[in-house]
Amino acid sequence: MSKALTARDLEMVDDVYGAMMTDAPTSHRLTIWALTSLIFAFLIWAYFAELDQVTVGTGKVIPSSQIQVIQSLDGGVLQELFVREGNIVAKGEPLARIDDTRFRSDFAQQEEEVFSLQANVIRMRTELNSITVSDMASDWREQVRIVKQELIFPDALSAQKAELVARQQAEYNGRLDNLENQLEILARQIQQRQQENEELTTKIATMTTSFQLISRELELTRPLAQKGIVPEVELLKLERTVNELQGELKAMRQLRPKIKATLDEAILKRREAVFVFAADTRAQLNDMQTRLSRMSEAQVGAQDKVSKAVITSPVNGTVKTVHINTLGGVVQPGVDIMEIVPSEDQLLIEAKITPKDIAFLHVGLPAVVKVTAYDFTRYGGLQGTVEHISADTTQDEEGNSFYLIRVRTAESSLVKDDGTEMPIIPGMLTSVDVITGQRSILEYILNPILRAKDTALRER
Repeated sequence: MSKALTARDLEMVDDVYGAMMTDAPTSHRLTIWALTSLIFAFLIWAYFAELDQVTVGTGKVIPSSQIQVIQSLDGGVLQELFVREGNIVAKGEPLARIDDTRFRSDFAQQEEEVFSLQANVIRMRTELNSITVSDMASDWREQVRIVKQELIFPDALSAQKAELVARQQAEYNGRLDNLENQLEILARQIQQRQQENEELTTKIATMTTSFQLISRELELTRPLAQKGIVPEVELLKLERTVNELQGELKAMRQLRPKIKATLDEAILKRREAVFVFAADTRAQLNDMQTRLSRMSEAQVGAQDKVSKAVITSPVNGTVKTVHINTLGGVVQPGVDIMEIVPSEDQLLIEAKITPKDIAFLHVGLPAVVKVTAYDFTRYGGLQGTVEHISADTTQDEEGNSFYLIRVRTAESSLVKDDGTEMPIIPGMLTSVDVITGQRSILEYILNPILRAKDTALRER
């Protein structure tokens, strides 16, 4: 059996152990164990539980991009003004209209000329494709062929400019008909030269036969004349006839190359007529294509003037200032008409951070932006990221030094429970909590004790 503790033994132990060793009531012992367990559990929880380390700064919403200055490139008379100062506008929304009467007139004139040039180019290309010249054909009739083709115009041109298409079709037929008439005249000349050549050939053949017969007659008559049977006068007549026939035959034979050359020249002229027509058409086609290219570019500029007569907003934002309000007034090219403060999908917050809190800040840290115009406990804040920290401090009018940081948010508005968006515009004041790290609750509890320990027993 254990020996009972004496009063002296109890004095040798501490109060807690003594209470446990004595015959204290059970409820007291349970309370002591419960408190001990709670303290131990709290210490474990405080060791593992962490809280965010936050650097707090004050700031305001600034435009995420520069203020957009709205101008008119070409100027003109202000016809309509669709917005006023303070209006919220969307990207592409009309802001003002410049009278585009002159622009439309210029565009219509250039469009008419472009259509005309396009039609001429199509006609000339078809003309060139309708003509075929071959050097391989032996028959001069097959060396040049003209086969009319159908003029194919774009649907838009045929629909809008039916008269122009009809004129081009008539000009196409007229030019090819004229060329065919020229070729027909030259063909008759060729046929005439061919006939002359055939007649000459026939004459040469006939005269050759006559010459041969007279020569034979002369050969037979000469012995008879020598014997006195035939008068010498007859012999002389035959000799004169032979000489004349021989001269004429020689002249005809010399004439044959000339007639042949004339025939070849007529055939060549027929081909040259086609070459001249094609060369002239090709030169005009090149000129038309050059003018068409230049006019098409000018038409783009004219169309741009017409489209830019309606001035639209380049961004989503709020109209800050309207410089020109007079309808019917002249707007000079490049003069400011109005200014728009952009409101993009992301907000940019510029905040001030005191120098003592700047040490642990760096680009990329997460932040929570609280807009003072809206109750944070009700609407919450915006999540963002630090994207810029100034390289040096800046002083305000009161002489306070601070660093400027910029935080870009993921959203541009707060949302109510019913889904309604609460807009945030440049200039609204904010409170920015930059999360620089995490510390355990135990560190927060021990920090004052450790600081007191480090600074204890010191004297200035």
